[in-house]
Amino acid sequence: MPNMLEFTAAEAAFVLREPIKAVRKAMDEGPVQARLVTKAGGPVRAIAWRDLVYLHAVRTLREELTPKGRTEFYLALKRSPAEGTREVRFGRLSVTMDAFEAEVEARAQELSALADKVEFRADGEPLLKGTAIEVHRIAALLAGGLSAEEIRDDYPSVTPAMVDTAKAYADVHPKPGRPYPRTTVKRALQGAGLEALDEVLDGPASEA
Repeated sequence: MPNMLEFTAAEAAFVLREPIKAVRKAMDEGPVQARLVTKAGGPVRAIAWRDLVYLHAVRTLREELTPKGRTEFYLALKRSPAEGTREVRFGRLSVTMDAFEAEVEARAQELSALADKVEFRADGEPLLKGTAIEVHRIAALLAGGLSAEEIRDDYPSVTPAMVDTAKAYADVHPKPGRPYPRTTVKRALQGAGLEALDEVLDGPASEA
């Protein structure tokens, strides 16, 4: 994985299997050095590949490293050669990096694979590949409490894997602007009431 890659807090959270709040806290408190980059939604903070590997290693070694040791580890890692760093030495300690880098690379490839599971409408809206169903619509239904099975009742063409893709993609790429409703027209009509129906009909786009 190229060392020049940069990851937003949401992308880093996906790779690290950490809550996004934890990643943002690491960006705020250091020693990782976030910088502003331009993404589709505008300028956002991001960290480099080595910062990502460092955060994964520190979480694994959290019992062995003091706060001072974590900073020394980070600085030693940043000073090491960009390619082929197998071991990082600092103070009386050394950390073998191979396993940490391999695991982060595998998870980063999962992140890249998400892009192959969506396609884009003319207005830029991400759709589940091979369908006309918006990714963030499915994610909103999950956030609203519907199970994958309930979503598939209303969207028979959506597979369980597509539901997982929608959630992961929406977590990594939050929707700017007005969110999709958290229920469907069908379920609003079944008893949620006219207010819920109004919310669905006023969503960003009509349902397929």
